[in-house]
Amino acid sequence: MSSDLSALFNNAKKVALVSVPVKEEEPVEQEEEEQEQEEEVVERPKKKARIERKYEDPSIANAQTVFVGNVPSGCTQKELKRLFSKYGTVDSIRLRNIVPLNPKRGNRLAFIKKEFHPLQKTITAFVRFADESQAKKATSLNGELYKEHHLRVDMAQNQNEGAKHDNKRSIFIGNLPFDASDDDVWKTFEECGEIESVRLVRDRATSVGKGFGYVLFQDEASVALALRMDGNCQVGHRQIRIKAARVKPVIPPKKYRRQNKKFNSTNFDPSDGTDGVQQGRIEKRPAVKLRKEKQKKKKKQHAVKTNNSRKDVIQLKKKT
Repeated sequence: MSSDLSALFNNAKKVALVSVPVKEEEPVEQEEEEQEQEEEVVERPKKKARIERKYEDPSIANAQTVFVGNVPSGCTQKELKRLFSKYGTVDSIRLRNIVPLNPKRGNRLAFIKKEFHPLQKTITAFVRFADESQAKKATSLNGELYKEHHLRVDMAQNQNEGAKHDNKRSIFIGNLPFDASDDDVWKTFEECGEIESVRLVRDRATSVGKGFGYVLFQDEASVALALRMDGNCQVGHRQIRIKAARVKPVIPPKKYRRQNKKFNSTNFDPSDGTDGVQQGRIEKRPAVKLRKEKQKKKKKQHAVKTNNSRKDVIQLKKKT
């Protein structure tokens, strides 16, 4: 046993540790790195090319566009396109006068989520056609009942230019409830005759009525029947006032003051040597002269010969 151990230790002495040389990585110089970075070209994302829109005359666009009023607030663009597409090709539809429940969110988000002001029942729209003739055909929808709302359809050009309103065929309505709708007024006066349009004046910010409006009939005889209802007609919980629509008074131009006859060009005499200009101070009119003379006489009569302002001092008149 002992011989085996001694032989093992003798063999262990003969074993020599061999160190294997490890190749160290050569350090990369900073200059070479900087050169490589400079050589590398970073490709930046290309900017999107701007779409250049052609200039379009606004008068042409208005001639091809139709204004639609009293549209139900729940109506969508697809439904309106389906309604007007039978008159021609519809290029675009814009919805306006949307009052959101939360003003911070904006009109577009309010329309998508259908979060309107609780008092808003209707909105307005602009429908543009490919041709002007198609837009004129679409105005035949004026007064048509759509989802229990009488639509008011007219050319957008008339709305922008403020077309003249026919006062002979229209009446003025006052003392209306603020939450009254166009259809409430329509139902009240449809017995008097065929109605062309109903327009209630509303606040732009809240779309709430201001308490007055106008009704345009198709015949002048209907106006007389509507005026007889004054004092016996109610809309909602209020008794309304009915009057004939009045034309705004034409203010005459300002009258210029008449020129003095002394400086009239007809009295110009070139022999005077004054070139038509009177020298010195302009003489006053005789009426002004008389008034000034009377005022001077009164001052002389009431002149006081004392400097004291006490009441107990006797005031003496000047001797003339």
